[in-house]
Amino acid sequence: MPVSEIDVDQLQSLDPLSLQLIDVREPDEFEDARVPGALLIPLVTVPGRLDDLDATKPLYIICASGGRSMSAAKYLSEQGHDAVNIAGGTKAWVASGKAFDTGVLNS
Repeated sequence: MPVSEIDVDQLQSLDPLSLQLIDVREPDEFEDARVPGALLIPLVTVPGRLDDLDATKPLYIICASGGRSMSAAKYLSEQGHDAVNIAGGTKAWVASGKAFDTGVLNS
């Protein structure tokens, strides 16, 4: 099943309230730098976290550079979600000079 893909500029142009941004990196990577509004769901935990996803919104999946997020987007598409991969990932987001968050999130 082919997965849609957009770049970080296209992601930035979207209304954040209309989507769910999922970061599939590991917690230490997420703490170092993340796109604002991203929800951390490490790749290995995605199958067990399907109930945490909003099925009414498209899922935009991001990782460091696009490989892990493509795997997650393919899996989520196979589960019936509207999943889109973010090409270039968080590295491209940061390299482009866009604002990013750091640190541990309080849950």
